[in-house]
Amino acid sequence: MNKYNSIKKACEINDLIFKEIILNFNFKTEKDIERYILKRFKDFKVKKAYNPIVGNNNYEIHPKPRNKKLERGFLILDFACKFNNYCSDMTRTLFIGKANNYEKKLYNLVLNCQKKCISKIKLGKLYCDLEIYSRLLLKEYKPYFMHSLGHGIGKKIHDNPKINAISLAKVTKNDFIAIEPGIYIKSKKIGIRIEDTIYIGNKTEILSKSNKNLVEVR
Repeated sequence: MNKYNSIKKACEINDLIFKEIILNFNFKTEKDIERYILKRFKDFKVKKAYNPIVGNNNYEIHPKPRNKKLERGFLILDFACKFNNYCSDMTRTLFIGKANNYEKKLYNLVLNCQKKCISKIKLGKLYCDLEIYSRLLLKEYKPYFMHSLGHGIGKKIHDNPKINAISLAKVTKNDFIAIEPGIYIKSKKIGIRIEDTIYIGNKTEILSKSNKNLVEVR
């Protein structure tokens, strides 16, 4: 199985697990969700690409899952597996309870940024320009975007091409990349990130298919 089919299959497994999490959301802690993800990876006979990230009301970029009781607020789920040694990568942010207008505004700001950045991907364009564009889209919230827009994906979860403000890499056919804008507001204990695995062929193809509209659970 080639690289494209392997990464696509890994993304399909992510999508299935994410769908299960939403449909059967009876988890009590972040650790419960992490354990479920790892169990399902084992069921699918795949390895984790990295330790699952589960963060409820957490402004850290890569928080470790805690035994803390889940509470009302944003819940980041960032997990990925390896199929034939090739990685997927996906992040979705759920909301526990009912989001208010401000919380919906923040979520939709990140979602709009991610969608517009993906639509802006064109062969031959510089990835650094895409990074700069993402900051403009986040407007006054750009100081709360504290990591690069994305990265390449392959047998390593962070591979070439580099996608940041100083990257000299150009969008090239057969690139596999992740695009993952986010905002992290310490004073409000808010973390929101949306990430997809993307293949650059004759057109841009999003390989992770999970719903990106804000999902409220419980």
